[in-house]
Amino acid sequence: MFKRKIALTAVATVAAVSAALLGPVPAAQAYGPSVLYASPSNAEGYGALYPKTVELLHNGSANGTLLATFEQVRTTMPVFPIYRSTDSGRTWTHLSDVNDAVNGWGNRNGNFLYELPQQVGSMPAGTILSVGLSAPSDKSAERMEVYKSNDQGRTWQYVSRIASSGGYTTTPIWEPFVLVANNKLIVYYSDERDKAHNNQKIVHQTSTNGINWGPVVNDVAPTAVNLRPGMPVVSRLANGNYFMSYEVVNASGLPNNYKISSNPESWNPTDLGTTVDYGGSPYNTVLPSGKLLYNSYGSPDVRVNTTNGTGAWTALKVNVALGYSRNLQYVSTTGRVLIMSCPGFFENGGQNKNVITYGDVDFGKSAGTYYKIVNRQSGQVLSVQGGAQGDLAPAVQWTDTAALDQAWHMTTTSGGYFTLGNRSSGRVLGIDGGSVTAGTRAVQYLDNGSTDQQWRLVTVGSYVKIQNRKSNALLAVSGGSSTPGAAVIQWTDTGALDQQWQVLAVPAG
Repeated sequence: MFKRKIALTAVATVAAVSAALLGPVPAAQAYGPSVLYASPSNAEGYGALYPKTVELLHNGSANGTLLATFEQVRTTMPVFPIYRSTDSGRTWTHLSDVNDAVNGWGNRNGNFLYELPQQVGSMPAGTILSVGLSAPSDKSAERMEVYKSNDQGRTWQYVSRIASSGGYTTTPIWEPFVLVANNKLIVYYSDERDKAHNNQKIVHQTSTNGINWGPVVNDVAPTAVNLRPGMPVVSRLANGNYFMSYEVVNASGLPNNYKISSNPESWNPTDLGTTVDYGGSPYNTVLPSGKLLYNSYGSPDVRVNTTNGTGAWTALKVNVALGYSRNLQYVSTTGRVLIMSCPGFFENGGQNKNVITYGDVDFGKSAGTYYKIVNRQSGQVLSVQGGAQGDLAPAVQWTDTAALDQAWHMTTTSGGYFTLGNRSSGRVLGIDGGSVTAGTRAVQYLDNGSTDQQWRLVTVGSYVKIQNRKSNALLAVSGGSSTPGAAVIQWTDTGALDQQWQVLAVPAG
């Protein structure tokens, strides 16, 4: 579990470290894993499913307000519950419900929240949309409908119906995902209404006003009739292209595939795409840094891609448990990612009901001041070998190039100790294996609250020693080397110059 972190004040009180460290320094605050919602013991079936979140950005300046919703199974009339956080996702309270205003059935399945980034029809930027499925208690029909909120989720009004279908076991529709692009509102979803050609396919419909909807357009409709692509998620990449991830049920191993398109309305539907991993239920998002994040039910890790969806993926540990539905939400006020997770509909249908958990993770460039850490003997700066993103990548010294991996975020834990979070990867500096042995390499890893990831400063004139909480050893350069690329290790205090450092603030950005 992550340690709670507070603004960097303990470091600032260390005399004569650096002018950059004098005074309070803001720092992102880690939270979780915590519980958003625990289904009551008398809930129907699995109790809860498919958490989704949205940060409110366009109705005034970003202030750390987020909304969350999920599928809530209950014996009374089902609704889409709306929870709100006003502290960047740390704590949540129930705000409102999206009630079925037109069918008398209840809002039952797959709700998705979206804030309009621009005006669509008469709906201004900042309007919150709820897009989900209404169905009667016998699940004999479905209607995918749009509701809106003009007061940041407090109240909701019916807008329009996108599509209708037969019952859950005949010709259902599922899993809406909402995006604005090409000055249109686009809703992607899974569609089983064309059984003669596709057991299930991914489609979309568009609207220029949110009220009138265009025809169904195929996005993933393979020639193999038995395949069931579903759970579409679409993100705009840093290069302007669009990335769609989805599962392919009935394909061997249950692959999770993706496609990339320059146009979010055109996906070459018979192309089944490229496989990322296996296990179903994928989700993706793109950070302002351009990093593409992806996770699925096939692994507890989150995968990171830094080349617009092509090339290699790096698997990173996170603090939120694997879930059949695990949502990724960038939070602008912290620069971190909120992860919300829930088990599957097939896991807790008996006495144990689903619990929705959440926490946040640093993937680099989080809020607050960063520092370069300069070795006294060599003049080289503390870096990550090759600028690697992954867990256990070793620390080295390197010529100062102002690279992101040469900047470190300092946040306090307790007792005057702090963590060093890397600006490029978001991982924190620790000792390989948590060892207390002199000579063990320093590595970056998920912040898990372990004492080998915690450090304190000991002043030596205008320099500092950086002392490990677990081993009491000092951060040093292997062999006292001045060569770029030399390993950074822990070592017993000998008074050597390679065990002394300067800590200097670096520009934001």
